Amino acid sequence: MTKRIESFSVQPAFDVAGIRQIETALFDAEGDSFSVMQRAANALFKHISTNKHIATKSSNSQRFIVIVGGGNNGGDGLVLALLLTQAGMNVVVLDCAQGERKGDALKAYEAARAGNVLIEPFDAMREFTHGVVVDGVLGIGARLPITGPVLSVVRWINSAKEMGAYVVAIDISTGIDSDTGYAEECVYADLTVSMVQRKLGHYLGAGAIASGRLINEALGSNSLLSKLPLSGALFGQSLHGQSQSKVHWFDSHQLAQNTPCPRYPDGHKGRYGHVAVFGGDHGYGGAAIMASEAASKSGAGTVALVTRGEHLAAALARNPNVMTFDSANDRAMGLVIRKNTVVVLGPGLGRDLWGRKVFQEVIDLALPVVLDADGLFWLSQDSSVCLPEGSIITPHIGEASRLLGWSVDEINRSLIKASITLAKKYHCVAILKGVTSVVANSMGTVYITGKSEPVLSKGGSGDVLSGLVGAALAYYKTPLEAALIAAAWHNYAAGEMAKDLGERRGQPYELLDYLE
Repeated sequence: MTKRIESFSVQPAFDVAGIRQIETALFDAEGDSFSVMQRAANALFKHISTNKHIATKSSNSQRFIVIVGGGNNGGDGLVLALLLTQAGMNVVVLDCAQGERKGDALKAYEAARAGNVLIEPFDAMREFTHGVVVDGVLGIGARLPITGPVLSVVRWINSAKEMGAYVVAIDISTGIDSDTGYAEECVYADLTVSMVQRKLGHYLGAGAIASGRLINEALGSNSLLSKLPLSGALFGQSLHGQSQSKVHWFDSHQLAQNTPCPRYPDGHKGRYGHVAVFGGDHGYGGAAIMASEAASKSGAGTVALVTRGEHLAAALARNPNVMTFDSANDRAMGLVIRKNTVVVLGPGLGRDLWGRKVFQEVIDLALPVVLDADGLFWLSQDSSVCLPEGSIITPHIGEASRLLGWSVDEINRSLIKASITLAKKYHCVAILKGVTSVVANSMGTVYITGKSEPVLSKGGSGDVLSGLVGAALAYYKTPLEAALIAAAWHNYAAGEMAKDLGERRGQPYELLDYLE
């Protein structure tokens, strides 16, 4: 079931409790849960047999090893192995079940044996360098972290991938927590075929990387979503107040052929807002300059920069369209602040007295603020600070740890909870930056966007984002919508830059050219 945001769409992502409710309703509607397993296996067969990427990576796309556990995830794998065998493929099932099979998993095993599927015990010494490995070991209800024999299976699959095998995960990669995306060790798939509905773990933390290319097969469940109370699932409100699942996935690739803040045919600069950037202590001028340029290139009508006097010449040379002021000028604040101003506070702000003074002065303006970098540091130092209404904070995992008083590991294990807690604590919208971005408001509505973009793992990337968020906050109707579009655009632009310049070569200041 797809919801629309302006001209874009989002898809719901569910926790395990929600998936279980949907599965139960689906099985009741079918009258036979095994028929759903058969449909899942047919979907897997379709995606494997028509997947051009398999032939590209592996020199033998008709050679399969299907590794199965004792649960229904393994049952899907066994029925798939039967279909592959019937299609004349070279198939071996490696069984790593820890106990007796029951229910549909047992039916699948019996059907595979009756169909002369070759089933052997898993052997970690077995070599497999080319072909397709299917991960049907553990499903969404697995107990994690993985240990012992299952851990050896995971390592074997990853080793086979390194040697040239193409890896397909059934529903979710073994080792990934389906609710959080957290993993200590897991299978890194090239393709994941999700069953019923998308899981939170597909888009968070290690799961966002381990899933590879993700395809969802609803198996007939879409028509049931509007009829279910989903009391155990995450549930809340959409950007514009319509009821929907609380957590949704926003695909940033929808932004191709668009701009962050589209222009109106009859537009003028006043319609696109005014952004004032504050930052750039001694030695940190580049951060504030990049943030101001990002705001301008993203579509803000007018942009002003207040920084240390030593940075003025560089700022003007880089960006003559940005109004630039020396923070020591007593008139600077009066010249910069206008009606409907959005403030970006923090890029290069520093942790000395100058930064603290600027932080307090700007917060006292009571204007919507995008708080980033050392602005977040100063926020963490004073529990009495109340952010102005309509504000957005953009912490990475380490900054979120400081703001919440949680360990980094606690944040990584509960990204959704952390993002909502941040938003509620500071009565704002939070963009929690990680492998993907988690955008949450104080009402508990959450959107996940983006994908792994290693090119962003350089100092300055967040400064570009803060300026982009500032322009979006001046343009869009709500802080939640502004934060989501900006975070998605930042990620999309990074992907385009990486294609052109490479993951190592691309620099944050070059990302500015991809915002236009």
